Amino acid sequence: MRTTIFEGENTIVEKENDILIGIFKKEFVDLEIAEKSVKDRLKVSEGKSYPLLIEIKNVKNSTLEARKFLASEKGCEGVKAAAILVNSSLGRMIGNFFIFFNKPLLPTKLFIDEKEAIEWLKNYK
Repeated sequence: MRTTIFEGENTIVEKENDILIGIFKKEFVDLEIAEKSVKDRLKVSEGKSYPLLIEIKNVKNSTLEARKFLASEKGCEGVKAAAILVNSSLGRMIGNFFIFFNKPLLPTKLFIDEKEAIEWLKNYK
């Protein structure tokens, strides 16, 4: 069962069975939003690393700086592996673009099915 542990202006962080779920609420993610989302996630994780399900269903665009930051050492801090959850062809394009060009520093995979994403993340608990 999901439990909301943080809700801010740009993101929601939930937890389910030692997996964090980060949900972007905005359609556009810039560097400021990316940095704030990581800061909020690190605050609620209290120094522990988790597998992370990133829900980008609402995101329609992001800046190059935001993507670079999210793929960087600082952006990946406290994350063991990341599953990116999408629900559209645009989301799939954004997610694949991020994985292929920005090359996150941890295992990262794109999913359309949340249950499959959670099963994959269980390997990184």
